[in-house]
Amino acid sequence: MILRNFSHNDWTKMNNKSKIALKILAPLFLLVPLVSCSAVAELSGVTLDVALVEENIEEGVLDQSGVYVVATCPDPLVGEVGDTRTCTIEDEYGDVEFVDVTIQNSEGDIVWQVRG
Repeated sequence: MILRNFSHNDWTKMNNKSKIALKILAPLFLLVPLVSCSAVAELSGVTLDVALVEENIEEGVLDQSGVYVVATCPDPLVGEVGDTRTCTIEDEYGDVEFVDVTIQNSEGDIVWQVRG
């Protein structure tokens, strides 16, 4: 998208709604590079396969308790070895529990535990 330079004359011709919108949106354009830089920094480390982690939790809960649950983890699921991330599980009644997922090594092995 190419924006042309605004002159004072352009500003005076604009209606008030457009001026307000421009005043609100202009600072947001400055934040985009900052957000993208922090997102790149956030994505360093071990990236886990979200679907595989969710499946691992669902099967583990079923094996241990006989209860079917749906696991939901943040995507992307990234961290350093030893970091713990939080997923959730929801049963058929809508009850939700938190699950702590700890990254064990750079290969993406995890251990998880339902908070009690």
